[in-house]
Amino acid sequence: MFRNLNDIKLLPMVSWYNLKQIASTAFKSVVSALIGSQSDRRLILALASSEKEFCDYSFHYSGDKNTVVAEAEKKRKEIWIDFIADTGDGWNSTYSVAYYASKPTLDLKINNKDFKTSRGNVLIFGGDEVYPTPSKQSYRNRLINPFEQAMGDDKPAETPHVFALPGNHDWYDGLEAFTRLFCSDLGSRKFAGRLSRQERSYFALKLPYGWWLLGSDGQLHSNIDTAQLEYFRSIADNQIKEGDKVILCISEPMWIYAHKYKKYGEIYDESDLIYLQEEILKPRGAEVKVFLTGDLHHYRRHEELDAKDENSKVQKITAGGGGAFLHPTHGADFSILTEDIQLPGQRPREFEMKKCYPSEKASKKLGWLNIFFPFMNPGFGFLTGVLYLITIWIVSSTFHFEFAHNVRGFLDQTLRAFLINPVAALWLGAVAAGFVFFTDTHSKVYKWLGGLAHFFMNLFSISYIGLFATFINNRVFNENVYTGFIFIPLIIFGLGWFFGSLNMGVYLTISMNIFGRHDNEAFSALKIQDYKNFLRLHIDEAGTLTIYPIKIQKAARKWRERKSGEDDNAFIVPEDGSKPELIEEPIVLKK
Repeated sequence: MFRNLNDIKLLPMVSWYNLKQIASTAFKSVVSALIGSQSDRRLILALASSEKEFCDYSFHYSGDKNTVVAEAEKKRKEIWIDFIADTGDGWNSTYSVAYYASKPTLDLKINNKDFKTSRGNVLIFGGDEVYPTPSKQSYRNRLINPFEQAMGDDKPAETPHVFALPGNHDWYDGLEAFTRLFCSDLGSRKFAGRLSRQERSYFALKLPYGWWLLGSDGQLHSNIDTAQLEYFRSIADNQIKEGDKVILCISEPMWIYAHKYKKYGEIYDESDLIYLQEEILKPRGAEVKVFLTGDLHHYRRHEELDAKDENSKVQKITAGGGGAFLHPTHGADFSILTEDIQLPGQRPREFEMKKCYPSEKASKKLGWLNIFFPFMNPGFGFLTGVLYLITIWIVSSTFHFEFAHNVRGFLDQTLRAFLINPVAALWLGAVAAGFVFFTDTHSKVYKWLGGLAHFFMNLFSISYIGLFATFINNRVFNENVYTGFIFIPLIIFGLGWFFGSLNMGVYLTISMNIFGRHDNEAFSALKIQDYKNFLRLHIDEAGTLTIYPIKIQKAARKWRERKSGEDDNAFIVPEDGSKPELIEEPIVLKK
């Protein structure tokens, strides 16, 4: 039902460095990590859906949520599929994507070439449908509302369908809200003018001309559970035919993580994916030709080198630009990826990066914005203000009111406090450990060097701020204890708020732009709502798959209600922002 603009919460981007948000996300992450593997909802969904169901989109469908049936006499000549990942953050970014993805057609241009595309007959959400944590209300405000308003009152002749993969953020409540929305009749099976048909958190779609789309749920630990493997094995044994080609959607770009962290140990690997390819699909004569994922909030495409079929090279595409904050594309070198050999006799394949968006140059330029961290994340300063105040309070308790008159004297007194005051020693040790723990944990060397460097940056700031506060008390109030009790804490907290946040910004800037670390922490702080993207896939009458990577350079900031008689299906229309364009020329895979 139509609601005017004032009735909808136009939520801002998530403030990841807000103290309440830090505590909430940390708590839910810890709880999910501790009990997630022991309480796997995928097992329950598998038991509830004992049949190895799949959806056959080689035919047209008719009916509503209760009577959806394939019309055997009406084979599809073509199909359009939209892939959108990492949605449900701020209104501006999410609605900008939803608005253009929900228009019946999009005319796209690149290199003086025109391409006409149609809205997806099927919409695939590729993971992390809502931020920061899932709940019925969060899904409503950050995902459902934008897509409902974008679809508006358009009622196509054939109702489009929607499928969704959960990401790690969807799993923070044990998949409760996700399951209700996408996998249960409790969610009404309706989503923004579309029908939801899946019974599990993973699915199989049969597409025209021997194409399949498989959606795999890796839960919190990037693993494919046994029930899921058996589901795909049953589909492969009974439905997939020799020569069929597969589009595999997963919730994380395992090929990126495996490459990035390979030298730090086998924290990430592609063994589950390779097993699915080599042991389940390949024996039936099927091949995975396209890997699609989100999780990293940018666009990056890798293409198979030395492919046997030059007209149908394997593609690995990360397209997580559905609405969440931007992730950087610079840092580690991803120009060439090599698959690990996981099975006997397997030939390792190499993939070359063909395109990333935004460009590495633009990404690095954005990374310098963390210098303004205190102003972009004002709530974080309360943490550093309290940290500075408590540190100076504990350390100065050893001074016996012998106020230091220079920084060296303050540091000397701090060292003395560490040596003779167990409380001060434990506190300073705990603070140092906290900084080391925060530092990127995949490199042990960087973890200690970076963590201790960050700690000493703040320790020097604490020293100067403590000296300045006592200087003011000395000069203005003649070292009066009572005035010092009032004004010194105020000065320390205020300066700790600013300089503690500034140190965090400098640390993140150096870590990201020089050492290529802390990409998630550095760019979540920036809350960049531009550089969005999604994919539009088309299988034509010749069985050729064409992938259109679509970008929205600048998300809209101004909105208005649709005017009476205006030729637009959406209820809310952007007044600014960029029009959709192609990131690169369409990727073509011939059957």
